Amino acid sequence: MDIESLILPGLIAMAVGLAIWGAFSLAGGQNREKKRLSQRLGNESSTEQQITDQFKPLLRVTAVSGVPQFLANKSFIQSLNRKLLQASPGSSLGKLFSLAFILAFVTFFVAFAVGGSLAVSAVGAAIAGYLPFFHLNGKCNKRQRQMADQLPEALDFLSRVLRAGHSFSTGLQMMADELPQPLAGEFRRCYDQHSLGQPLDESLKDTAGRVDNTDFSFFVTALLIQRQTGGDLSEVLGNISHMIRGRIRLQNQVRAKTAEGRFTGYILVAFPAVMFGLVYTQNPEYCHKLLTGDGRYLLGIALGLQMAGLFTIKKITTIKV
Repeated sequence: MDIESLILPGLIAMAVGLAIWGAFSLAGGQNREKKRLSQRLGNESSTEQQITDQFKPLLRVTAVSGVPQFLANKSFIQSLNRKLLQASPGSSLGKLFSLAFILAFVTFFVAFAVGGSLAVSAVGAAIAGYLPFFHLNGKCNKRQRQMADQLPEALDFLSRVLRAGHSFSTGLQMMADELPQPLAGEFRRCYDQHSLGQPLDESLKDTAGRVDNTDFSFFVTALLIQRQTGGDLSEVLGNISHMIRGRIRLQNQVRAKTAEGRFTGYILVAFPAVMFGLVYTQNPEYCHKLLTGDGRYLLGIALGLQMAGLFTIKKITTIKV
């Protein structure tokens, strides 16, 4: 393939990429919430010329930044923004989409340049473009597992603080200082929001929305009810901690009993690919028919069925507790 045949596709891809990147960049300026909060903080403190680093993360609590306004209210954008706030609070959706596009563009151009067909290049670009979202989802899942494991100890800690005679706000600050990350960071943001003047109920609801954990939602709901009805909060926290520990123990038992099925699925998917690679290295001509002509369609169907089988096994072995 000569260089002249690559110029037109490259220019088209570059033009489309620059247009998309420019649209996201122009639309991804400071949002209205950030401007209003910056003005409020600036008016309240005439001696300070800038916001301290402690409160800078609060400028983007839940607002969607880096995407055009007509997309900001879409459900999938809101879901992505929630995950981004969980996994990387300092980033924005505009950066995420820009990274995905750059990976897709580079992969498409390289695959097409080395002689790949348009369809193969497009598939490779789609896979490369999905990698940032796959990585984001993995970070969110890991973070949620860490917070779920830390939550019972955090509730026990808060219960002991309340029994010692401290207020709930003081308990939030002590949890932010003493607990490990990532749960301590969420309590720190909750405490900072409350310190800036936001009602405690709203701060807790915002934290529950960011954490997106069922057990944490139980904790916030019980806390809000207790603030309205009264009662011994330390006892309530102890009961919730006991319930969460039971759920975690049951989840671990379920994962242990379904581990064999999960690994069976992984082996069934990996085994044909490994065997194909071994046979191809020993006798390339034997596999030549699968890589040319109608063999490519058969290979594509086989890969699709393999992915469908893996998805089915994953659905069967995933039991929500």
